[in-house]
Amino acid sequence: MMARPSRPVRGMNAALAGGEAGVGEIRPARSPMGLWRVALALVLAVAATFAGIRTYQAVASRPVTFSGQVTPAHAYYLNFPNTGTVETLTVKPGDHVTAGQVLATQVSSVAAANLAAAQAAVDAETALLAEDSNPATTADRQARGQLDIAKAEAAADSTRSALALAQVSTENAIAAQNSVISADQAALDDETARLTRSCPATAAAASPVAASGEPNVTASAPPAAASPAATSPTTTTAPAQQQSCQSLQSQIDKDTARLAQARAQLGTLQSTGQAHAQQLQARLTQNQSVLQAARTTVASQGAPLTPAAIAQARSRLASAQAQLAADQLALRQTTITAPADGTVAGTAGAAGDTVGPQGVHTYAGPAAQSGTLVDQLPGIQLFVPTPAPGTNQVAGSGYTALVTLHSGPLSVTAQLPESRIADVREGRAATVTVPATGRTVTGRVDHILLQPARVPGATYYNVTIGLDDQQETLMPGMSADVALL
Repeated sequence: MMARPSRPVRGMNAALAGGEAGVGEIRPARSPMGLWRVALALVLAVAATFAGIRTYQAVASRPVTFSGQVTPAHAYYLNFPNTGTVETLTVKPGDHVTAGQVLATQVSSVAAANLAAAQAAVDAETALLAEDSNPATTADRQARGQLDIAKAEAAADSTRSALALAQVSTENAIAAQNSVISADQAALDDETARLTRSCPATAAAASPVAASGEPNVTASAPPAAASPAATSPTTTTAPAQQQSCQSLQSQIDKDTARLAQARAQLGTLQSTGQAHAQQLQARLTQNQSVLQAARTTVASQGAPLTPAAIAQARSRLASAQAQLAADQLALRQTTITAPADGTVAGTAGAAGDTVGPQGVHTYAGPAAQSGTLVDQLPGIQLFVPTPAPGTNQVAGSGYTALVTLHSGPLSVTAQLPESRIADVREGRAATVTVPATGRTVTGRVDHILLQPARVPGATYYNVTIGLDDQQETLMPGMSADVALL
């Protein structure tokens, strides 16, 4: 049987017959992905995972940076140990000094007189002990006895002169300070009277107690001839008048603070002068005892001396030698010398200023006036020493050094939390970046301060980094970023 010839197919059926989708038909599904494409996808996934691991390792191994500060090897804050007047200040900030160089001196006339009296007392006691050890009465011994009496009298006279000089100096200083107080009080009274006459409302609102603690009669007295605007409580003060009253009140506050400071300075002068006078009086009493002993020895020459008398003479000599050593130290302490080679970082005060163990006696400053910020530091303080990291010095204590000296090479002190301190050891390499100079230098850990710095919720340790390159642009106090390698 013969096959029927196929008829040509047309239209959509022809498209279906040819394996192509016609209009409105669904395209047949693609063939499955080849193996090479699957392998390529796996390779790309593995490469991406490896790159992520390397990136994490690089980030995790990057050195951690800590904040630090450039510090000198040592900072000296130098003052006179005893209160007195500055005679010379021979250095200024930036000067390079050597160990032993004189930086400042204090008026030392009283200390020199005390030393002369102490030396005379030692000489007298030495001669008396020598004579007591050899009681034979000779013409030479008589002459030495008279010489000892003369020396003892000279020592007593020297101490008596030093006492008179100190008393006169104290009286003059107190008189001068009383003049300052009188002038300040007169200025305050004048300003208060002006405020009462020109600004009755402001004067009524102010405290009626003066700086001395007594009622200010001038401020509360009614004006002799008040203007109509001043006597009328309903009259509104012009803006210019209000500004004038405020300025006047501000000046009164300044005068009050200045008066209080002057009175405090007077109290210091009185107490210091009294203590010094008592010290000289005690020394004069000792000199008079030595003189009396010398006279007694001369009067009793030829009489046998007991061991007790010899021991007493040696005791007096030892006491005189101890006083001589103390006076020598007091005279040396009127001069400030550089304890080491270094650079003067700052000075405060000048010749004529009163300086003591706590530094320069300065005016109380803006903080003593009314209307200032409550958190303002008291006093005008120049070059107040900043406590070195890790020390127990209290910042903001008002301590004012006459001379601040930086010595030794610069280093960087960084604070590390306790979680990182276990990884630090002496000699570990580090890099230091100083933003102020834009440069990075290398260094090594010099030492770790074992005293912790505690803050609420955290504990830190100070680590000092020695620098391999002492750059000229580095200055103490600059901030730095430290990375331990």
